[in-house]
Amino acid sequence: MTLKIIAFILLNLCFLVQVNAHIGSAGIVQEGKAGKYQIQVYVEPPDVIPGVARVSVSVDGTDIESVKLSPIYYWTGDEGSPKEDEALPVAGEPGRYEGNIWLMETGAASVKVRISGNRGAGETLIPIAALATAKRDLPESLGWILGGLALLLVGIMTTIVGASNSDSLLKPGETGGQGFKRRKVVGSTIGLSFCGLLLFVGNSWWGSISKEYQQNYIYKPYTATTKIKVENARRVLSFQIDSNSVQGRWTSFLIPDHGKLMHLFLVRQGTLDAFAHLHPSRKDTLTFEAPLPDLPAGKYLVYADILRFHGLQYTIADTVEIPALRVTQESYEKQNSDTDDTYVINNPINRKTPGVADAGISICGSPGVKTVLKDGTSIIWEEKPGQVLRAGQVNNLNFAVISPDGKPAELQTYLGMMGHAVVLKDDGSVYIHLHPNGTFSSTAQQVMEKRISESTNPGYRVTSARQFRDSVDNLLLNLQAMPETQKDKLLMGGMTHNMSSHHGGSVNFPYVFPTPGNYRIWLQVKRNGKIITGAFDAKVI
Repeated sequence: MTLKIIAFILLNLCFLVQVNAHIGSAGIVQEGKAGKYQIQVYVEPPDVIPGVARVSVSVDGTDIESVKLSPIYYWTGDEGSPKEDEALPVAGEPGRYEGNIWLMETGAASVKVRISGNRGAGETLIPIAALATAKRDLPESLGWILGGLALLLVGIMTTIVGASNSDSLLKPGETGGQGFKRRKVVGSTIGLSFCGLLLFVGNSWWGSISKEYQQNYIYKPYTATTKIKVENARRVLSFQIDSNSVQGRWTSFLIPDHGKLMHLFLVRQGTLDAFAHLHPSRKDTLTFEAPLPDLPAGKYLVYADILRFHGLQYTIADTVEIPALRVTQESYEKQNSDTDDTYVINNPINRKTPGVADAGISICGSPGVKTVLKDGTSIIWEEKPGQVLRAGQVNNLNFAVISPDGKPAELQTYLGMMGHAVVLKDDGSVYIHLHPNGTFSSTAQQVMEKRISESTNPGYRVTSARQFRDSVDNLLLNLQAMPETQKDKLLMGGMTHNMSSHHGGSVNFPYVFPTPGNYRIWLQVKRNGKIITGAFDAKVI
């Protein structure tokens, strides 16, 4: 039994996956600065806690003395962080370092990377979710081995108890009679019964531990019910988080990410030819609503990103059937107060002809092939034509935006970033909302940085759910009422993303495709006060 428990624990420390504001992606990429060092960090958090996170760090230059890693947990802060572990250089790859760190606590956390060299010291934080998302089964071969060892131990125990009740009572040279044989049988029977009782109690105890782990420690995602209401010749999306999925993670404690409480994406299932990026308003603790633009009818995949006050991101997935109803742009703008909501119609994935009749359709691009949008703007995915991408490695998705006159477009910030991208696999199993700094939330990074600067646990400050929710709603109202330039300046103020990731109309997104297959990427940037969206298809092997 002891061997089985030890084996189970060891197995639970060996497998890696990630839960964050995405679905199906393997890890977290950050690209930017740590002091005077240009870095790119890739983290694979474990899917069991305690567990080991793998960290890969790429640093520019040859003057690096050391790269050190440590985990920081929201509830304990920097003062509760364990001793740093050193990342070691990777042979044959100058400037690349790899290391492992243990994550011992569940919840919001981050990986701190500290670099020392001739340019001084530099640090950066990568927010991660330290959550148990898997339960490992014992391999069949190991089960047979442990079962055999258990039978051997039972046999030895039975023999010892039987002998202690018979043979051990004889003096040297004596032989026991029939009575001693009966005593031996009785002793062995008692020993076997005792071993059976131990196995029964141990199995019951282990079953209760496994059940408790499944119920209390395995991460359970939020679920939601999405409906379309038709009111006064308009369609309104209602997104209600299921109360039975909340389980203590009160949605009153949501905070804005890039100035919005929720980023909701709609993609027509199967064809991926209709896409919308909406920001529903909160009606109550669990319900969010947004008017629908002129999307064609059909079944849609729904992905909603939210962020809780301690920096944990969540993606809530659902599907919804959108009924047919023609909506003019004028009527949509009248009913929708959020000017950052956008939508686009493209050709179906893997087809170059439109699936619906719409003058505003733009044909998707591909690596190295220019895509022209309806306002005359062009976007080029700066890869070789026909380039095939590989899963499991960091890809820099570089896009060049060109204005109608053929010159590099002058890009403006959109929700505090120089660009946004959504990556979706054709079967819906992979989804992620990207930014130029990587696959994490800058707001979550700010939350962790603020927590590190505090000497006491901030938990006591958020005891009133209503007060917290009302303060966030008031902040959002004030933000929505601001002029665009003032709002962008405020959102940009706290962002620490790499401003060098865009230049001359270019924008870059680091990303690791988790599995092979067909993907569609929607790129969103802003120029001349308008949000424009380009779509690109990619084959990943």
